[in-house]
Amino acid sequence: MKFPKFIKNLLSRDSRRKYASKTVKNDVKAVTENSVSQQPLIKPENKKTVEITKKMSHTKKELQDSVLLIIYTDENGNELVTPQIVSGHLGEEINYRIKSLKNYDLINFKGFTKNYVDHYAILTLIFRKKTAGSIWIFCRDVDTNELILSPKLSKGYLGDAYQLYSPSIPEYSLLNVKESIRGTRSIESSSLTFFYRRKTWLENGQSSLYFKMKSSVPVYDSPGGKRLKINLSPQTIWKTFAVITTADNSKWYCIGGPLWIAFNNTLMSIYAEDETNEQYGHNSKKLATLIEATVDYVADRSVNLYDRPFGKISGTLKHGTKIKLEYLETSDEVTWYRLTNKLWLPSQYILFR
Repeated sequence: MKFPKFIKNLLSRDSRRKYASKTVKNDVKAVTENSVSQQPLIKPENKKTVEITKKMSHTKKELQDSVLLIIYTDENGNELVTPQIVSGHLGEEINYRIKSLKNYDLINFKGFTKNYVDHYAILTLIFRKKTAGSIWIFCRDVDTNELILSPKLSKGYLGDAYQLYSPSIPEYSLLNVKESIRGTRSIESSSLTFFYRRKTWLENGQSSLYFKMKSSVPVYDSPGGKRLKINLSPQTIWKTFAVITTADNSKWYCIGGPLWIAFNNTLMSIYAEDETNEQYGHNSKKLATLIEATVDYVADRSVNLYDRPFGKISGTLKHGTKIKLEYLETSDEVTWYRLTNKLWLPSQYILFR
């Protein structure tokens, strides 16, 4: 059988190298034996010469006459690494070790054989890239923390680079993003959150005002939203929790849940301000000494910090960050601690030393 040229050259070099090595060894042996045979008491020089000749002839017969080419490909037939070449003798058992490919799994093979059965054979190993952990993509309203779109899943292969883009959402403008939009896919699952704000909303804040209704006041499901079949009766007093300033400079106040009223000084007046509404609640207790602790969340992730218990998200801290606690408050059976940076964190995310 005719070998391909590059296989023939390989065999030729390999054979010459091995033959030369064995010839040198035999020559040394021959010189040693001949030096002994020259002694007058020993005569059978010809016998030893014949034996050496036979060994040299036998060496020529040991030339390798079979080659196995091992090819590494993906599912589309693309070569992943340089092929392996293994050579030997027809009928012998093949000894080789398959290369380990990072981020790939062996899923199939073609041409597998345990022995050299032909002068030239090909073994094709087929690999598939390992699937990486999924990346969940969330789009939230920064003011209400509500999901604007259904969560989406980004999938890919281990070790691949990725870049994610924020969806374009009518009536919303992108404000910021939590976690990285680009990187290298790993085995771990992760998440990414894009935060948006309505284009018609200029400002969003907390409110501690009480309003007294002068006449019947309509209620809406959101600032500038749909009018509900609810009216606030005259002479009633209502506490507000949040205030939104819209693009037309109107101020909308939340009176609880999805209930909003537009401020109009002909329909209502400021009755009082909640003096207990500070950065920490009226039930807060100052700790005798600062308590040192650690943020206990999820590895490589950040936990939200709040401006007050159950208040507005005002910052984040990474898992494992060292913190100091100065105030304690229990609200709705949840214990909160105020950090020295004036923000609040629930106790379930705190590891005490």
